[in-house]
Amino acid sequence: MLAAFAWLLTAAAPEQTRPQVMLMTGLPLVWGEKGPFEAGSGPAAAYADLGGEYDFRPVDVLDTRTLERGRVLFLAQPHRLAPVELAALDGWVRRGGRALILTDPVLTWPSVLPLGDIRRPPPAGLLAPLLGHWRLALEPPAEAGEVETRWNGRRILLDSPGRLHSAGPECVVGEGEWMARCRLGRGTVRLVADADLMRDSLWTSMAADNPAVLGEWLDELAGASRPRPGRGEARPIRIAAPIALLVLLAAIGLLLRWRRRR
Repeated sequence: MLAAFAWLLTAAAPEQTRPQVMLMTGLPLVWGEKGPFEAGSGPAAAYADLGGEYDFRPVDVLDTRTLERGRVLFLAQPHRLAPVELAALDGWVRRGGRALILTDPVLTWPSVLPLGDIRRPPPAGLLAPLLGHWRLALEPPAEAGEVETRWNGRRILLDSPGRLHSAGPECVVGEGEWMARCRLGRGTVRLVADADLMRDSLWTSMAADNPAVLGEWLDELAGASRPRPGRGEARPIRIAAPIALLVLLAAIGLLLRWRRRR
């Protein structure tokens, strides 16, 4: 009877594996600005949320050997990459790699560190050589400030998003010019001209669905599929296991009653 009960619970709530995603970023997402050993330092809300859904593998260098270990890369406002790293990334994508790239021409992410400190996030995107190779151009925003827009029916909050322009058929720029989707060889890249969407104040805002939107972008690249309710939508309640337990308890009760009558 206990074995049947355990089987019902396992069947009702199967464990989901987290997709592996390589992560390189110049944003203080993982440990905060001051690193893991400073008091009060901790991960950004975006990393804390997404870390429960994805198995992030931080990488320090983009070379052929490192990139071949994974299928999906999340590149969020990185520090300056060497030409050999840009070439390795381009080759990896064309061989079938998939990447989500946030490159912000006017980053407004707050920092308590002094100007010039290498731990500060890059104030502007540094991927112009790579974008140019993909026949894309990134321009500053027409106006500074927060912008509420929509993607796939969801609200998303951006802050001074840049404008992308494509000169070739490989990359298609979406409405609003802040996002492009590229098919390069056998690979896929989604570029977003804003990294502040992961900033705590925008990520946790009840006025936008930034977590659901970025999760959908990563799911698309990782080949995952899962429901993602927006801020104002009811989250699905997992009732399969409780129902299975009630059914099992009812069956046990009927069995005991039947034995008493004999």
